[in-house]
Amino acid sequence: MSNTIYFAYGSNLDPRQMALRCPNSQAKGIAILKGWHFLINQRGYATIDEAPASEVYGQIWILTPEDEAALDEYESVDEGNYRKEILKVYQDDVQLDSMVYIDHRLKPGTPHPDYLKGILHGAAHFGLPIDYQEELARWAD
Repeated sequence: MSNTIYFAYGSNLDPRQMALRCPNSQAKGIAILKGWHFLINQRGYATIDEAPASEVYGQIWILTPEDEAALDEYESVDEGNYRKEILKVYQDDVQLDSMVYIDHRLKPGTPHPDYLKGILHGAAHFGLPIDYQEELARWAD
């Protein structure tokens, strides 16, 4: 099996969490997912939904097969909490096919306590645009 290109937009932006969840993963820079928007759903977790005029910023990670299996378990793929899709993301104007986790529940909600802190830490750590970091922070209100 080969390594997987993975686009993280939620709690997996946090390098501290990825070090624990996927110890062999490698951060490979900021990417943009066009035509989607970020939200915290009714379960209190991040997901994305199609929105033609929107963009989601995130971090590209290279996952080993073992790391991907661990992340699948963490994201409860087998239980149906998240599904995996391959979407086109852009990194420095280069288009990449990237694996993305998406929750089918799209009703906006309130983030679980401390959940948003990890997302904001990762967004700041990787230098996502300030206006996007501010947009993410509004979910705390």
